Amino acid sequence: MRTVQSFIKLKEMWPAFALGFLVIVQVICAFIFFPLLLAFGILGVGVLIFLWIFKSSYQLAVANSSLLLERNQNEHIVDSLSEGIVVYDQEFKIVSISAPAEIITGVRKEEIVEKAITPEWATNEHFRLLTQIMFPSLAPVVIKKTTTAYPQIVEIRFSEPRELYLEITTNQVLGDKGELIGFIKVIRDKSREIQLFKTKSEFITVAAHQLRTPLAGIKWALEMLDKKEMGDLNDQQQAMIHETYTVSQRLGKMIDDLLDVAKIEEGKFGYQLEKNDIVTLVQEVLQSHGDQAAQYKVKMLFFKPTEPIPLLLFDKNKISIVVQNLIENAIKYNVENGEIRIRIEKLPDKPYVQISVEDTGIGIPQNDLPRLFQKFFRAGNTLKKETEGSGLGLYISRNIVKRHGGEIWAISTEKRGSTFSFVLPIDEKMVPPTEIMTEDGF
Repeated sequence: MRTVQSFIKLKEMWPAFALGFLVIVQVICAFIFFPLLLAFGILGVGVLIFLWIFKSSYQLAVANSSLLLERNQNEHIVDSLSEGIVVYDQEFKIVSISAPAEIITGVRKEEIVEKAITPEWATNEHFRLLTQIMFPSLAPVVIKKTTTAYPQIVEIRFSEPRELYLEITTNQVLGDKGELIGFIKVIRDKSREIQLFKTKSEFITVAAHQLRTPLAGIKWALEMLDKKEMGDLNDQQQAMIHETYTVSQRLGKMIDDLLDVAKIEEGKFGYQLEKNDIVTLVQEVLQSHGDQAAQYKVKMLFFKPTEPIPLLLFDKNKISIVVQNLIENAIKYNVENGEIRIRIEKLPDKPYVQISVEDTGIGIPQNDLPRLFQKFFRAGNTLKKETEGSGLGLYISRNIVKRHGGEIWAISTEKRGSTFSFVLPIDEKMVPPTEIMTEDGF
């Protein structure tokens, strides 16, 4: 805590001391040139003025010292954050920049504070990164952008002068009366996170590929034994070989799913977008699952659209995966003599076509619904109905639908059934132009 002596030494006290000196000079002159009574009057007035100025100066010194201490504390807190902070006014004049932001941009605060940044600064290599952060539309690659309301979030990628992934959150700075006085950008460097994710994804990809070759040999041998191409087996041996062959097929499917997940999260799943008929695609998938539905004693009903459905821009193979996953789940987690109802409709108030798969099955507990599309998640009651499963089907489906500019969701009542729906945009401009890394990968 600062002492009175330390406050007196501050520059805010200089006017009081200067006035004190003038009062002393004035009083000396008064005693020399004026009558004694008048001189004492001048002395009293001078002392009162000096005390008032001294008190005001002292209060100002204390207030400024407190403000300075608070500002230094705030700057220390901001500089200790891993995220960079840039504050600027409506004219893009830099008010402050934190130490982490200096490190990220390679620019010192002395070079830019109180200066207005313009897009032309991007021509200067030293200020290019900072300018592209201030004006994300100038960045070489914009991964994701939200501009509907504040805070606005944009993710951008740089390859020069180094590989850099930044998440920039922009928010308004408002005054006491709610008026806009400036903006603040929070810059998060995600380069290390993404590099770690890529390493993990590459490991999964390599491991899955290494498993594929020996598994293919195992499946080939089991298939030959199952088909009795190596000779007859007794009933017990035949049953064991058949079950082992079935398990190897499920393992192969899981490996394929893991490879798909790795490709999706790296933004390398590979999409071939073309104009296709979603109604025809759904009907084809339904026909291919007729035997499975009969095995589970489930009836499938397809309700044709009441109005023409336009051709949509999508990858036929990828959307087939989504429809297959939803229909297979509706079959496996249904009840005996249950039903599956598939509908396709053009939404009346939105530019989307909606595909819905409704079942009369076991349903999903309400507390499991928020986690339904997460990696490796399976609802508790589904584990009792079907013990086998990777928990990747809905995760893959969600990412495929999002890549097409759509959304997927589920509503469910436990022991009554579930309805899974997804939408695809009618307007081609709503389909993302490029495949990007998923949120789960960041």
